[in-house]
This record gives sequence, structure tokens and C-alpha cells, in this order.
Amino acid sequence: MLPGKVPPEILEKHVFTHLGKQHPDLILGPAMGQDASLIRIGDRITVAATDPITGSIEDIGWLAVHVNANDIATFGVRPSWFLCSIMLPEGTGVHDIEKIMKQIDEAAQGLGIGIAGGHTEITAGLDRPIIAGFMLGVTEEGQYVTSSGAQPGDSIIMTKSIAIEGTAILATEGYDVLSETLPPELLSQGKSLRANISVVEEGIAAFETGYITAMHDPTEGGLAGGLHELCDASSVGCEIEYNSIPIENSTKAICERLEINPLRLISSGCMLITCKQEHTSSVIEKIEEAGVGASVIGKIVTDRTRRVLIMDERTQEFDYPETDELWLGLKKISSS
Repeated sequence: MLPGKVPPEILEKHVFTHLGKQHPDLILGPAMGQDASLIRIGDRITVAATDPITGSIEDIGWLAVHVNANDIATFGVRPSWFLCSIMLPEGTGVHDIEKIMKQIDEAAQGLGIGIAGGHTEITAGLDRPIIAGFMLGVTEEGQYVTSSGAQPGDSIIMTKSIAIEGTAILATEGYDVLSETLPPELLSQGKSLRANISVVEEGIAAFETGYITAMHDPTEGGLAGGLHELCDASSVGCEIEYNSIPIENSTKAICERLEINPLRLISSGCMLITCKQEHTSSVIEKIEEAGVGASVIGKIVTDRTRRVLIMDERTQEFDYPETDELWLGLKKISSS
């Protein structure tokens, strides 16, 4: 298998068939396209998510908090507590640990999240640090949305632009190599996208409209992977207007330089939101009031096998990405 998420067919056959005891208080467990789990504890609902950071070194602590917080926000719930296991390669110094923890603290402080616990160790066999994060949020019965409610005819709204996380990582990790052919100001713009990683505010704002049918956070596999996951969760298809997909100049330039596809580049920082077409303007207006841009990029269709890009009146099917383009980009940078 290639780096990144395990393919859906392997998850279905070899992972989702071995999930321990069926518990009556597990409302939503592991499933394709779902960002987190829902667990009933007393009269409250806990939203629980876990995600690792494996592709970044420089911003690993910052990303660990935000990527996990985003998974909670896709339910329309504000994240509250973070735990993490920090695994470090041999030779790591105290200043390296402090740098990671300062990033975790900064990100958590910014979102109002408490660090509830974790584990830190030097791990043999690693060539880079890895963080496995775990985030919790709490809500009331029925006060959440999942990835599985999209309906035929719904508008598909996307916030901000594609490949935000991937652009920030490539611009940061590959600055020295990329600056040989790309303007420094363009790379600085790409690095600054780090500040746009969070989707918490737009997720909460969209949910508060009462019009949302589904939300999903496109991470590994980029927009293409995120759309497939949303459609899998809701058993629907989609038609996407290619020219309506927002993309930053830095993203476009870096992807062209590395010859990678921005539609398949890890996209933490944007949110996929569906709602009935008549409520589209109201949802976008509410998101923009929160200071976040949003665009309609397509619609949900009934045929779950129809997942297409419409490009200048030409229709092109898009496949589920076998791996994220980030790994190809990092490989090209390291070999330059």
C-alpha cells in the first residue's frame, strides 16, 4: 500500500469487521466518511476524534491540535479537550520537545481548548516526530450534524480554498528547494496559509443556521478524497464545477512546480457543507459573518456512482485518490 490513508475497500473488509463489543451508547462508530464518533454519556453526547500528524516537521504541534479540532467542528460542535501521544526520534533534544509543546499550547489557547493528557517518548526506528492526537467535544442529544445526511439536489459549499494544509507544509518544508525557481513572496504566502488551518468557526456558524444536511473535513486525498468520503457516507454522487473551486496563487504555483494535483493535496482548512439549494445564500452569509469565505462548487446527485468534474462543458470522472499528493511533493523536494 502507498503512504496515507488505507484504501476504503481494505477498511471495509479488514478494519470495520473487527471493532470489539457493540455498545448501546455508541451512537456513531467507525464508518466511511465520518470524521469522529458519537458516544452517549449520561444525558450528554461526546464527540471524539483522533488523527495523526506524519507529514510535517516544522508545524507538527500546531497542526496536531487544529486537525483534530476540525474533526469535532464538522459535527457543529466546539472542541474542548485535547490529548496526544508524541513520538520522537532518537537524538531529539529538549528544545525540540519545547518547540512542539509551545505550538500545541498556542493552538489550544487560540481555540479555547484544554490539554487533558497524553504521552511523550523517544521511539526507536523513527526518522521524524509523529503526533497521534485525540480531541473531545460535548453537546446535547440531537445537537449535531454528520457526514451522512447529504440529499440529492443539495448545494455543495466549500469554505476558503483547496489544499491549504498541503500548501503550507510544502512551502515550509521545501522552502530552500522551491525558492530556487519560485518567488520568495509566493512561498511566504504559502507558508502563511498555516493560519487558515482551523475550520472551527465556520463549522459552528454553518450549524447554527439549522439548514445544514452534512459537513465533512477534506484532509488526506484533498478535495477529491473528501468529496468521495462525503458521498460514501451519504450514499450519493456529486457534480462539481471545476472553475468554481477556489485555489490560492501559492497553491497553484507550488503544485505546478512539483507537478502534483492540487485536488488531491491534503486540504485541512476548508470545509465541505451541504444544504438545500433554497438555503444556500443564508448559509454562505452566516459563514461570511464569521469572517470566512465560502463558495458553491457543485451539487449532490442521486446516482452514487456519478462523481464528476465539469470542466468547460466537458465532464470528467474523478477517482478516489490512491495516496495524497503531499507524499509525492515531499519526495520530489527531498530528492532535489
